[in-house]
Amino acid sequence: MSTPRTLTPRRLPLPLRNPTVLLRSRPSCRSFLTLPDSSKPQHVTAARRLPYHHAALYDLIADIDSYTQFLPYCKVSRVTRWTTPHPSSPSSSPSRRWPTRADLTAGWGGFEETYTSRVFCVPSLGVVEAISGDARTEIPPSELQKAGLTDPGPGGGESGIGTGEGGVFTSLVTRWTVTPAEDAAQQHDWSDVRLSIRYRFANPLYTAVSGAVADKVAPVMIEAFVEQARRVLGETGKDAETLR
Repeated sequence: MSTPRTLTPRRLPLPLRNPTVLLRSRPSCRSFLTLPDSSKPQHVTAARRLPYHHAALYDLIADIDSYTQFLPYCKVSRVTRWTTPHPSSPSSSPSRRWPTRADLTAGWGGFEETYTSRVFCVPSLGVVEAISGDARTEIPPSELQKAGLTDPGPGGGESGIGTGEGGVFTSLVTRWTVTPAEDAAQQHDWSDVRLSIRYRFANPLYTAVSGAVADKVAPVMIEAFVEQARRVLGETGKDAETLR
């Protein structure tokens, strides 16, 4: 008959003896989705050189009421306030009135927003700028003063995005700039048109979802403007050129 063996209790490894140590030793969980920083403005641009005089192109861009006729991302465009013409104005068209407020509805990538924009038309700079939300114009105050304009800023009481809480954008700045072509001596009546769109979403998820289409917005808009220029100003037999 075999002699019974005495079983000696085995010491468990430290992590199993102390579960809290095991829990602390686990690698921390990391999110599989990293959302972009929605506090940073997004910026898209596009530019073309067109065979038309810059003043004629500027008038087309300043005609905000017509935007719904040719801009693909603009569903509503209505000017609600204009400048008061002054005969003593230094503007090249002293009797011309320019928009200063507009109601616009725009959207892309499945997002749509209705907002009121502060509009700044400065013909001397070739600039038409629409600003909504908490952004401010970067046009020098001296140039605004020459055009008889002021920027009341985000707290001006008449510039807002959305109709309530939960808006898509916190700011949206669209700037068109039209100037004579840099080498105008060689290209008479050619003009450079540049479009800049700066926007900031209220939610980082919107930034992530719109990323696939955001870079296409400005090129699509400026191509639509090129076609509008051809319709309104006529064919010249010359093609628009892409600028970098």
